[in-house]
Amino acid sequence: MVTWLGTDALGLGRPPDLRLLVPAVAAWLAALGALAAPPWAAWVCGGIAGCAAVVLFAASRPPSEAAVLTAVAALVCAATVAAVTGVHVHRVAASAAAEAARHGREVEFQAVAAGDPASRAGTPRPGRAGWVVRSRTAWVRLGAGPRPSRAPVVVLASGEGWGDLLPGQAFRARGVFLGVEDDPLTAALVLVRGPPEHVAAPGRFQAFAGQVREGLRDASSGLPQPERGLLPALIVGDTSLLPPDTAEDFRATGMTHLLTVSGANLAILTGFVLAAAGLLRAPPWCSVAGGAVVIWVFVLVCRPEPSVVRAAFMGSLGLLALATGRAHAGLGALSATVVGVLFVSPGSAASFGFALSVLATAGILLLVPAWARAWSEHMPPPVAEAFAVAVAAHVAVAPVLVVLSGELSWVAVPANVLAAPVVAAVTVAGSAVAALAAVWPGAAAVAVHLPALGVAWIAAVAEVGARVPYGALPWRSDLVGGVFLAVVLAALLLSRGRLRALVAAVMTTVLILALAARCVPGGWPPAGWALVACDVGQGTAFVLYVAPGSAVVADTGEHPDVVDGCLDRLGVREVPLLLLSHDHADHVDGTPGVLRHRRVHTAMAPPGFGSTPVGRLLTGAGVELAEAAPGRALRVGPWLFRVLWPDAGFSGSLNDTSMVVRADGTGPSLLLTGDVEEVAQRRLLAGPDANLLAVTVLATPHHGAGTQVPAFLEAADPVVSVTSVGADNPYGHPAPFTWGVLERVAEVNLRTDRDGDVAVLNGLGTGPDIAVVRGPGPSR
Repeated sequence: MVTWLGTDALGLGRPPDLRLLVPAVAAWLAALGALAAPPWAAWVCGGIAGCAAVVLFAASRPPSEAAVLTAVAALVCAATVAAVTGVHVHRVAASAAAEAARHGREVEFQAVAAGDPASRAGTPRPGRAGWVVRSRTAWVRLGAGPRPSRAPVVVLASGEGWGDLLPGQAFRARGVFLGVEDDPLTAALVLVRGPPEHVAAPGRFQAFAGQVREGLRDASSGLPQPERGLLPALIVGDTSLLPPDTAEDFRATGMTHLLTVSGANLAILTGFVLAAAGLLRAPPWCSVAGGAVVIWVFVLVCRPEPSVVRAAFMGSLGLLALATGRAHAGLGALSATVVGVLFVSPGSAASFGFALSVLATAGILLLVPAWARAWSEHMPPPVAEAFAVAVAAHVAVAPVLVVLSGELSWVAVPANVLAAPVVAAVTVAGSAVAALAAVWPGAAAVAVHLPALGVAWIAAVAEVGARVPYGALPWRSDLVGGVFLAVVLAALLLSRGRLRALVAAVMTTVLILALAARCVPGGWPPAGWALVACDVGQGTAFVLYVAPGSAVVADTGEHPDVVDGCLDRLGVREVPLLLLSHDHADHVDGTPGVLRHRRVHTAMAPPGFGSTPVGRLLTGAGVELAEAAPGRALRVGPWLFRVLWPDAGFSGSLNDTSMVVRADGTGPSLLLTGDVEEVAQRRLLAGPDANLLAVTVLATPHHGAGTQVPAFLEAADPVVSVTSVGADNPYGHPAPFTWGVLERVAEVNLRTDRDGDVAVLNGLGTGPDIAVVRGPGPSR
């Protein structure tokens, strides 16, 4: 049975073969255990498992009994994987790269790029590594000369030339080797400044792959965004031109798997080749040869990501079955794939990408046939199959997804149902464009508009799905949460008749009540809120209510998704004014999250901010950038904003040049202080606007650092102080000295690391009757 699912659907209609399932699970558990244990422990456990297999096989009567053979196979697989994993871990720990990391020293080294360089997420900043390059060292210079060292490392590099590296290219550099605590198969993180040196020429095949990827980018350059960046991502996994907003839309709708080229793409292409060969009545050897060539080229161009390796191995087994004329059992092939991959690459056991790929394929193989047949009675068969595949895959991976995201999405299934058939067409047409671009770039630039139509549809589905209110429900993001969801789903799938109806009714009721709890009034935000301090970790973000769906935002924290989540909880879709105190990451790097699906009219920041990365981002987004100057006043809705600092010509530290703004509303007043320290605080106390410092609510300067002038905090004379600070931050914020002063001058002192989001209600003015409501959080 071959469908648009490609080679992943080979054997889809056959009864599931469970004989290899137990060995596959045993191998996976053995790899996870060996990765968490010292090498000697892995070898000892592997030896015990191997001996147990021999004893069990010798003692069994008859030895061919299925249960005994299954147990023996499980023990042999576990023993082999444990031994192999121990060898890998020992080799990494004993390498010269690991020794350099234990000393934390800067050394010269030579390495070979193991993957394409990835640009680091976040706002580029001087001195911050801009590239992540997974590599394997060849030698590390320790002491008098270089020592051989074949060990995986992750290079965090800043400088020119890193983005042009191709897998397989050797290079030299000097860097600081740092230890890696949570990955026993990575010897070190290497911090490198400056370009790579002595870069070798790429191999012939990798150069070809690089040309194909570049050709597809060039062919897509005439398309509008997001199609321009989305097409290379869907076809070859190249996300270098993908807009961050689009990537977030795909994450919010459970469609991220489309952006990291998955095994589904390879399965679709090999399935297309087999279907074409069948239509042309080609002999079996032609089908096998064509499928093998597609697998080889796809892995080369799209890189051996865990899910691609899974699909390549499984597809190869399917081609082998076709070549030998033997029946292909999908679940048995998947189990054999797991064992084979873990024999060669035991680190895949800890890869979420590999786990998601295996679970999604297993869900499709086990659930789709029965569901598609049942649902075909009520809808056209292609629609029934698409719906069954989307539901089956999502059900299978849901326990892992909640661990990764901390939420349970109900938008993911309809979004993937709407996108899946188009994805198959885009995969085939886009791959054809990539091949055409390698030989005829001009024709590819014209032909690319055909798959671009499908890409536009997929992007629209993701964007609309991301805007659905309450499209996901919060869930425990730990092992307990994942196991609990797996048990609930298993109970629903395994139960029958009235019991299944009861389980489904209970689940539906709980989900509806949970959704209602988030939607009904009386939750968050509280009615009549005037301002909210968002819990954005070690950073600052305030939101001031203007009108339903509209608010002023003052600073944005460091992480775009966190401030975006706070604004979503408040229902903010429009920002008439964005205040940015100064160009420090923890105050402005979250700005892309404010821009996400929101209209921002004007931004105001200190002089010179327009030349910063965030300033250029705002200008590129069409946001008017106003320059702060003392005495400047703006009225937005019920709020009057007056700039008190910095003075023209002041040349202090970046903290002391923070913009200080007083905001007066119909109820509380707020003093936004950025990170001003002693120098600026003394200047404000002695300046002409000292009488404007007294407010209802004080945003504590510099997250409560010890660099405060007590007289400044006393002059503010707040009823409420809010200290925006991250839990367990390494700076010791807020300082005990500062907190002591705040407890003396303010009636209520709150901090976001303990109290989460904090809301001050409107129309209360100053005085003891002011109301403060604690909201969701802490977030981190």
